[in-house]
Amino acid sequence: MSHHTQLMTRGLGGGGGGRPREDSIWSNCSSDSWLRTAADTTHVLNSTISTTQHNANASAPSPNTTTSSNNFDLKLFIKDVHDKHGRKRPLSVKPWASIKDVKDLLANHLHVPPSSQRLYFGPLLTSARELPNHRTLMDAGIYRNGETLLLEITRGNNVMLGGSSSGLSSSVQDSHSISSLRTKANDVCVSSSLLDLTPKSLQRLVQQARRGLALGFKPALAPDGSGGSYFLCDARKKRVGVFKPADEEPFSENNPRGYVPHDGNEGGGGGVEDDAPTESLRQGIRPGELCLREVAAFILDHDGFSDVPMTTLAEAQHPALHVNGANWTLSEGGASVGVHSISSPLSSTNLMASASTGGTGSSSSGDLVKKVGSFQEYVYAECSMDDLSPSKISVEEVHKIAILDIRIMNADRNVANIMCQRIPEDPDHFRLIPIDHGYSLRSVCDVAWFDWCWLDWPQTKVPLGKKARDYVLNLDIDEDVRLLKERLGMGDDVLDYYRVSCMILKSGVKAGLTLYEIASGILCRTDPSGEIPSKLETLTSVAGEL
Repeated sequence: MSHHTQLMTRGLGGGGGGRPREDSIWSNCSSDSWLRTAADTTHVLNSTISTTQHNANASAPSPNTTTSSNNFDLKLFIKDVHDKHGRKRPLSVKPWASIKDVKDLLANHLHVPPSSQRLYFGPLLTSARELPNHRTLMDAGIYRNGETLLLEITRGNNVMLGGSSSGLSSSVQDSHSISSLRTKANDVCVSSSLLDLTPKSLQRLVQQARRGLALGFKPALAPDGSGGSYFLCDARKKRVGVFKPADEEPFSENNPRGYVPHDGNEGGGGGVEDDAPTESLRQGIRPGELCLREVAAFILDHDGFSDVPMTTLAEAQHPALHVNGANWTLSEGGASVGVHSISSPLSSTNLMASASTGGTGSSSSGDLVKKVGSFQEYVYAECSMDDLSPSKISVEEVHKIAILDIRIMNADRNVANIMCQRIPEDPDHFRLIPIDHGYSLRSVCDVAWFDWCWLDWPQTKVPLGKKARDYVLNLDIDEDVRLLKERLGMGDDVLDYYRVSCMILKSGVKAGLTLYEIASGILCRTDPSGEIPSKLETLTSVAGEL
């Protein structure tokens, strides 16, 4: 018996050495109708997916026989987006298989027609868009073992909720689901890809923002910033969250500040690897991926040590969200910049045609455009560090910010990105809340001294206290890397820099160095103009050559 066959047999609780029959593997799958199967998708995926092709029959080779063709199979994982436990099950396909082939293989076991399956690649479900049937796995950037495809079962235009055996219609279920948008309504919901990582308290905030949108309180665009940041209110018109759409980030296609891509060079988020250079405010990160870094900063802030506000991925639709310069005036370039330009091939009839076929352009019929981005709880603060002297901040508060920035190599820690809340027990001092972590976890490490506003504060030259020291030394770097890779799809180059920065931090703290010595001595550029590579850059460059 092959090793894989033994694993399948044990996973099914079967005895003996024979190969498990395909119908026993899918014994939990109802054959009555695909509708019931769609409702029970989570339970079906708890079974192990057979690694044989969907057209395999009795002529398949013996389990004790290893064929050369199996050595070339692509080992993938299938994850139901509505599985609250985030479980993934293996699936083997040929590297040249198309998305339709994968759907046919799933249909053979789930009894769900391919037309009712949606497959996604990457955590940004909406931004990445559904993988079209005609594309091959390699076209979609899926050519390595271990990649995860997200499966969503639909019926018509409505999403079937996995793990539910009730007979309620999908429209009734959608209206009560925190992870599904209501059809043709102003709405916001938690992205199903990260629902299991979203705290219950944050889900309640999203639900409050949903009620506010239903009452007609439109998202309010923040007055400053380089991307689209919208304040969402609850039913009492109190701000509860900040939504940052991926397609409104700097140099993404719908940026409302004028930072739009040129010459058709649009940002990432499509789930396809592209080595072509892209426009960005900082190197090492693609437009459309900043929202993932916002979520990553919260996930990596274990036990709330650095007080990063609760953050998750969310989907929203509302006419106030910026699309193709719809909210720009002529003086702001509303007729000359971006894909909505008068001279653009997408203008006039072409733009209307793109909208009618599901493009991102505004539709003349008023159809709402669904967007994905980060949703962060709104933090009420008296001021930012731009209005406060560092002498009003305790050593522990500064250390918690510096530790976070060193771990994720944050390249945008300015004084405006640190909110200050007065401590009731000590009104003369403040508690710090770090925000805006979009330019962290990049594939380069060119952080300079002026990227970290806290570097010249006297608190960073004080040795770490016991609480901060224990926190750093107990960090599980490998578990963090696994989480970033599996749940947020971070690239290997990003993970390598994260691993190195955390190892340097732990080693420095263990050796008794201060945060100032660790940051200025190894991690960041210290020359006045910030152009001379740091020691970390030099070492990684030499390691790359070796």
